[in-house]
Amino acid sequence: MHLSYEKLGTDHPMYGKVEYIVMDAMQAVCYKGKEGYIPLAVDSSYKPVEQAKHGQQTNQQRSRSLFVLSFKINGEIEEMTFKSKKKMDKTIAFYKQKEFITDFNSTEYKLS
Repeated sequence: MHLSYEKLGTDHPMYGKVEYIVMDAMQAVCYKGKEGYIPLAVDSSYKPVEQAKHGQQTNQQRSRSLFVLSFKINGEIEEMTFKSKKKMDKTIAFYKQKEFITDFNSTEYKLS
């Protein structure tokens, strides 16, 4: 799995409302806006996705999760996204061994 961020073209219906579309190879996963990650199925008056804390169960069994890991490398902020908490946890464990990587913060977003 390799997630990438693509800028929206001016002909896209969400242009001006979000900054990027998050892609997993050739499949769109969600949008990334100033307020956070937004599911694909939104109308023109969208509301940002509510953040869910790790460990909390939601009633939406069909929803997918997007895990965002924020950290600093030599003082510069970096961000990675994962579709699997297990892969994110492995990445955190690996990065914590490096002295120059600090300030780990993970957030889970629920996408419908």
